[in-house]
Amino acid sequence: MSIALLTLLALIIVSMMMGRYDLSLSEVSKYFIGQANSSSKLILELRFIRIIAVVLVGAGLSMAGATFQSVFSNGLASPNLLGVSTGSSVGAAIAILNGKSIYWIEISAFITGILTVFLTLLINKILRSNSNITLILSGIIMSGLMQSVLGSVKYIADPENQLQSIVYWELGSFMKVDSQALISVGPILIVGIIFLLLTRWRLNTLSLDTYTIKTIGINPTLNRNLMILFATLLTAASVCLCGVVGWIGLVVPHVSRSLVGEDNRYALPMTAITGAILLLIADTLARSISVNDIPLSIITGFIGVPIFIVILIRRRNVGI
Repeated sequence: MSIALLTLLALIIVSMMMGRYDLSLSEVSKYFIGQANSSSKLILELRFIRIIAVVLVGAGLSMAGATFQSVFSNGLASPNLLGVSTGSSVGAAIAILNGKSIYWIEISAFITGILTVFLTLLINKILRSNSNITLILSGIIMSGLMQSVLGSVKYIADPENQLQSIVYWELGSFMKVDSQALISVGPILIVGIIFLLLTRWRLNTLSLDTYTIKTIGINPTLNRNLMILFATLLTAASVCLCGVVGWIGLVVPHVSRSLVGEDNRYALPMTAITGAILLLIADTLARSISVNDIPLSIITGFIGVPIFIVILIRRRNVGI
């Protein structure tokens, strides 16, 4: 894990150097000791804010995915499971349609993301089922509904301006992240990450049967709902900061478990670091290989799909 952490720190330095305007290692070093000139200081300041946001979102999304996979005992579970990503996209699209600023877009995305999860849990409660399958199906229902609402918003949006912004939001980008956005959303990500790290051992117990969990002295329903709540908060906060980013929450937990095993006491911290590394690589490529930022979900798709195929092949070969 220490190697992964050192890799992340090295990538942060490399990412500070790379971009539309490449900078040297000495210029980056001068920035951190307060001796950078005005032009490079401005560039590095913007990059540093963006990198912090990327690291937090990468860690948050991957930990949310790992949490959902553990709670539902389903390796295909992801932050999209309860419809939160789609719901947040609806809020962002409505705000864009009404010509709101980036801050109102973030607030709207967060509110609708949380509302979607509430409705998902409400459907599950109305059905009076404690089955994880029923909860997953409730998430699929709400996700389908939100996709229809999003399609309606896109249909009435101005194709010359609003529609492009909505589609770009759906594909994810850190291009519009600034210090104000990071200050407003960052604390939510930090609180969610810290909570899951401090309570990660409970994810191991939630994989046991209900009788055994109660014997240990843990309330399975309360703990399961808390884990779902904080994983949802991480997802909604990530979406409202940079839009929808695919594959991170699905692929990274599998990569981490293949490195350190199934024990969440070790797998969850590794998941956070690996998620930050993967998203940082994707974002650095997104802003470096083209004049305009490439949407993140395009990059993460090209990275995530081959990795997931390799994981599936490896698991088949070992009989999992």
